[in-house]
Amino acid sequence: MEQDGCDLVGMTGMPEAALARELELNYASICLVANWAAGKSDDIITMDIIQKNLHDGINNVCKLLEATIPLI
Repeated sequence: MEQDGCDLVGMTGMPEAALARELELNYASICLVANWAAGKSDDIITMDIIQKNLHDGINNVCKLLEATIPLI
């Protein structure tokens, strides 16, 4: 996929996006990268790094949602 110009490959989302389009529903996805594929980083992939990336990413997602969705 890298040869096709892809930077990231998602593990989920396509079935939902296709179904939403079929039903003419608006659809958006917020995703975060927990770890790069083996060989794409100089670092060894560890659970500590994955957990830190998830923690940081979830905090960023919360900030994004708080900034874009009005509170009732």
